[in-house]
Amino acid sequence: MLNTLFGFDFMTIPSCAISWADVQWRADGSPYSPDYGDIYYSAAGGLAEKQAVFLEGCALPARFAAGTPTHVLELGFGTGLSFLATWASFLQHAPEPNPTPGFKPDLFFFSIEKHPWSRADFLKMATQWPELAALAVELAEQWPDPVPGFHRRFLSHGRVVLTLVFGDVDWALKQLQAPFHAFYLDGFSPRLNDAMWSPHVFRAMARLAADEARVATYSSANAVAEGLTAAGFLVEKVPGFGLKKHRLVAIRRPMMRSRKPHRHKPPTSVVVIGAGVAGLTTAYALARRQVDVTVIDAAATLGEGASGNPAGVLSPLLSRDCHAATRLTQMGLGFARQQIKQFQQAGFSVPAAFDGVVQLARDDIHAQRQQQIADEQSYAPEFAQWLDSSVLSGMVGIEVTEPGWLFPSAGWVSPRDWLVALQAHPGISLRMNSEVADLSFENGFWRGYSVSGEVLFSASWVVMANAGAVSSLLPEFESVLTACRGQVDWIDRSDCPGLEDAYAQMPLMREGYMLDLPDGRRVFGASFKPGDQDLAWRAEERMENQERLAALSINLVAPTIQDDAEPQGRVSLRATSRDRLPIVGEMPGQSGLMINTGHGSRGLTWCPLLAEVLAASCCGEPNPVPLSLLRALRPERVIEE
Repeated sequence: MLNTLFGFDFMTIPSCAISWADVQWRADGSPYSPDYGDIYYSAAGGLAEKQAVFLEGCALPARFAAGTPTHVLELGFGTGLSFLATWASFLQHAPEPNPTPGFKPDLFFFSIEKHPWSRADFLKMATQWPELAALAVELAEQWPDPVPGFHRRFLSHGRVVLTLVFGDVDWALKQLQAPFHAFYLDGFSPRLNDAMWSPHVFRAMARLAADEARVATYSSANAVAEGLTAAGFLVEKVPGFGLKKHRLVAIRRPMMRSRKPHRHKPPTSVVVIGAGVAGLTTAYALARRQVDVTVIDAAATLGEGASGNPAGVLSPLLSRDCHAATRLTQMGLGFARQQIKQFQQAGFSVPAAFDGVVQLARDDIHAQRQQQIADEQSYAPEFAQWLDSSVLSGMVGIEVTEPGWLFPSAGWVSPRDWLVALQAHPGISLRMNSEVADLSFENGFWRGYSVSGEVLFSASWVVMANAGAVSSLLPEFESVLTACRGQVDWIDRSDCPGLEDAYAQMPLMREGYMLDLPDGRRVFGASFKPGDQDLAWRAEERMENQERLAALSINLVAPTIQDDAEPQGRVSLRATSRDRLPIVGEMPGQSGLMINTGHGSRGLTWCPLLAEVLAASCCGEPNPVPLSLLRALRPERVIEE
């Protein structure tokens, strides 16, 4: 079972879905939580309170001014005002960076929230502070989907990285790894929300704290002071803000550490083998941390593999048990979507749209199971809606006969154009026509050799993101990875009488998928042939794809092709693992050798987030996805069975 690999259990999160917080607005403009019977902040001086209590309490302005990379963990994101204040302070005090070869993230801000606000409530709150308006709008444009898990967003051209952790605080703290330099305790009052102020919360903070990490809170409760002290913090009671008499600050006592200090030297250069979506998203994640990256690929041009299809769909996977693949797609979709949109905003031509995707039921039994998921999970309508065929037909613009899921924030992208944008980062060097035929570890360095024995590279860090070809360099993966042939076809609607006006407003999926591109092509497929590695286009497979197309809608029957017609399609191979989960992480016992493969048909959705996983691991940063998920993806799960 996917949920129980290595003790991995996502069911500690009770649901795959969450609902937005119930926020009520008082006459004085202050937001109030009826669930906890408390205000989020005082209408008189809410921003000033955040600056005094948290920023000054953790001595962050001075740290920012020194140019020291900083990791902050907040317990209680709430309104987002503490984060906005921290972000603004960072931009005010941090040294002006050199934009070449790109901005490096220096502020990593993690925040745990069980009841997140909606985008609308957040923007309403932000209007009270015009000086924060631009920052609030930038964050609102990347507002996470309402699903549990880790939601990472890059802000201020990548200088600031926000990771919102939606879930219960006890679960969330277990899913994080050190180090953090500052902690904000910003939950509701201990009297009203004791779960946020428990002894095991303080012990978890001590585990995550860097040497001399600072803690700040508006609370002065004796139980909070005693709990922090017992966990290994030196606690001081200082004058409070406004009408509050006292508040607490604390510092981690290094001599009381329960484990060795965190010492990690990030790499200055990395070699990535493979220039597909997995490889180039990894290269981009490293390059934006100012790591020099060389990407090596055997192909002559970008996109010769599966990443070269005209378009691909990005969408979540739903399940009753919320297994690992479900969690990964739900978190990965939002991150990939925002990366693509940021490339578009930067002027790159990356054809894409995130106006929705529809996934139809395969049959009556499948429809019943999906209805159960809809009833049990109660997804927010912004993320997923289970709808009948008549409603879906009106949305898509083409008649469908089955009920299905509407994913309003899912969409499609042109993978090849995405690759071009990724490799344009000045920190990435691309070497095509370079097949790595052998790999060895010599004198502390990994060396890659060509077919003729020429040394192609020598590096202390290597990421293998070359899909099924991983097994040609690491024999232990031969029985783990399966190459799956997939053929995608397309037609030009303008060349097909009767199809000119039959246009689908969004991608459709069932056993196969289809999408109508703005350039007039209708892309459909895809075949799935495990173990078949022939790359020749097949007419019989085109017929199979046409049957998949017809199963989506009676309006989507493709014209019969002539025997002498030029093929309009392409074939590529995807690598899948035995459990259909990607394989991501460092090879056990092989320092500096990272694996990123096994993405199957969902690489577009989750590869950018998994690239962050590898980059964070290399650079000694707190993890961007839950630890339990990292354990479920690591290479040893499959090579040590």
